[in-house]
Amino acid sequence: MTTSPARRPARPTRFVVGRVEDIPPGERRIVEANGREIGVFNIGGRFYAVLNRCPHLAAPLCEGGVVNQVTSPVPGDVRLDEGQTFVTCPFHNWEFDVETGQSYWNPRLRARPFSIALEGADEVKAALHRGELDRIPGPYTAETVDVTVESDYIVLSLRPARGGSS
Repeated sequence: MTTSPARRPARPTRFVVGRVEDIPPGERRIVEANGREIGVFNIGGRFYAVLNRCPHLAAPLCEGGVVNQVTSPVPGDVRLDEGQTFVTCPFHNWEFDVETGQSYWNPRLRARPFSIALEGADEVKAALHRGELDRIPGPYTAETVDVTVESDYIVLSLRPARGGSS
């Protein structure tokens, strides 16, 4: 008699991080999902997620500063490009594009970005019920009792990011 091996339940790859209002513009939250620390940033109302590990020397990257690109086409003419935002390594100030993970200092290095999306309360509740989502533990868990929730939620995917964010 042959028996098939027991299938382990799949580890979740999508997690509810919290409500949109839990991470105001200019703020970040570092969460743990499947044993990885990930920084979730709200930059001007758009959300980005990056592995909390600098690829240069393994510093806690997401604890660093958040800055915009500064250009100077000619001496004395300094411009701030708010369309390009970097997270800076707290150890050596190396800058990584918060959207793509690309290093500004070394084109061979790249921080790991993750997909992030905003999903409505009804979608999140249904996905939690189907077992397609898990919740990040802590004070910012999604409400799961049968009530009407009038909010959007930030949902992190551990699948590699492909381009932009919400």
